[in-house]
Amino acid sequence: MTCCDEVSDHFDALQITMSLAEVLGKLNPSQREVVDCSMHCAAVAVPGAGKTATIAAKAAVLLGDPNVTVGAVTFSKDAAIELRDRILALAGTAAKGRLVAGTFHSLAYKQLGATRGRLTDIVTDGVRTAIVGQILQERGIDWKVEDALASIERAKLQLGDPTPGTIDAQIFDAYQAALKRNGKIDFQDMLRMAVAGMMTGKIRPYSVNHLLVDEYQDCDSLQSRWTSLHAAAGSVVCVVGDDDQTIFGFRDALGFQGMQAFIKDFDARAIVLGQNYRSRTEILSAADKIIRNNSMRIEKELVAHRGPGGSVEFQRFDDEYKEAVAAVAMLAPALSAGKTAAVLARTNRILDPLEAVCRSHGVKYYRAAGKSILDRPEAALMGDLLELVQGSKTTGLDALLGFSGICSYELQLLPAQEPPASNSTVPRKKDLVELGVCEQTAEKYRGLLKRLGEWRILCDREFYALTLDGVREWMLHYVAEDAGKRAIDTCYDVLSHLNGPFADRLEFLRRRNNEPAPDALVLTTMHAAKGREWHDVVIVRAEETIVPDTDSPENEERRLFYVAVTRARDTLRISTSKKNPTSRFVVEASLA
Repeated sequence: MTCCDEVSDHFDALQITMSLAEVLGKLNPSQREVVDCSMHCAAVAVPGAGKTATIAAKAAVLLGDPNVTVGAVTFSKDAAIELRDRILALAGTAAKGRLVAGTFHSLAYKQLGATRGRLTDIVTDGVRTAIVGQILQERGIDWKVEDALASIERAKLQLGDPTPGTIDAQIFDAYQAALKRNGKIDFQDMLRMAVAGMMTGKIRPYSVNHLLVDEYQDCDSLQSRWTSLHAAAGSVVCVVGDDDQTIFGFRDALGFQGMQAFIKDFDARAIVLGQNYRSRTEILSAADKIIRNNSMRIEKELVAHRGPGGSVEFQRFDDEYKEAVAAVAMLAPALSAGKTAAVLARTNRILDPLEAVCRSHGVKYYRAAGKSILDRPEAALMGDLLELVQGSKTTGLDALLGFSGICSYELQLLPAQEPPASNSTVPRKKDLVELGVCEQTAEKYRGLLKRLGEWRILCDREFYALTLDGVREWMLHYVAEDAGKRAIDTCYDVLSHLNGPFADRLEFLRRRNNEPAPDALVLTTMHAAKGREWHDVVIVRAEETIVPDTDSPENEERRLFYVAVTRARDTLRISTSKKNPTSRFVVEASLA
């Protein structure tokens, strides 16, 4: 675990070396109530409440009885391994045979194997895409592959098939038939088939006395049903989660409704873990003001164990670049002082200016969510073009001509030559056409050679800004994808804020300073930030139409903003770039 991945509990880091008695002695009354509860219970854990440490302690206490078996379920493989290791560190390795830990899908997959006597192959994403693409083509269905896959996944959340006669049913039936012919199942089938089998009695639930389920607010209907079937079979179930942190509604997470249904259906005891061991009072106060505007939620009071001493501020900037510079300037000293820091944004693309500033200022950073925009081919080609202009490279002209839309066949017909000197003669259009290329290709070829000559003159005179503007304009003319345009603009932003010849600037740009490290500034999305924390946090572009996103329900967007705010331990800055009105969530926090 790196310092950027600190967990929220104040004693989590020590738990591995502490005895069970010592861990139990450090639990607060609500945590201890969860550990000691012998009936179905729902632990409603606020951010930073130490929920993982609590359920690990509960499992260890239960495993202290040699006749008890315990199941522990999480959403990711890494989380399952971590939880298992923490439980066994407290309970002792002798309890290993009585502990069943894994993800919902891995545990369901084992149930299928136990029934069939063998494990069925899982189809890869690439094969799924190929199968669905073929189905759409053969049946003449004018759907995108991703939309068809989404339809299949929605259907599999329900135990029944789509309505017969519909396009959804045609795609679903053909897809399932193709999987059957290939002797495979897909990721969704694991849980769907396990639940269906348990409902019909063909598959036995796990024979565990107690079942612990983490992040229950993120369960979809199948995962909730899988849990309920184990409760109905006699397992005492403890679910842990926070309805206020339900941010995956697009994955059909049940959130508040799922937690309330579990409490009602099994007469479960609801225990609120309201003490936050992460954030200062000032940060939690802002978060509480925001989340209280959601009506469908379990009431809870946020209590800051660390007390006051933090800071929360809001600032507006003239543009994205100034906002990014201010964010990096604020967080760089914290990193130098050995603290952790992060910039959070609603979407990955909003982080492009932050990456540009980090590159141009030499700040070590890690883009934790999604790929670097500078890794796109457009950024590499822009660098090659600038090196051709400066004369530090003499190859690569073909790739740039191909970028402009000239096909490989015509590239072979064009004269093979190095980029022209500033005083060289550009081939005549007539001569190029006689070589067999079309007039449009001849114009593109001549146009680039002319520009190369002009840019080289400017470069020789050290008019680097004018040269860079011209190169950017030429490249943007030939790129259609938005991501490609952003790559060119980000590359331009970095290079334009550096000094010296292009070779020096490009050497700086290409340095591999986008790597995970304890002293790296983390650039990530609000969704990817869940479960993590940093000493100092900046939330950028807190503006209407961005957060809340107009395509997402307001209550879920508010929960997402709440999650972002509660990632900060000591210092939180929220900012905008004046492009849009300030986000309503900032107003709700009484910051604007």
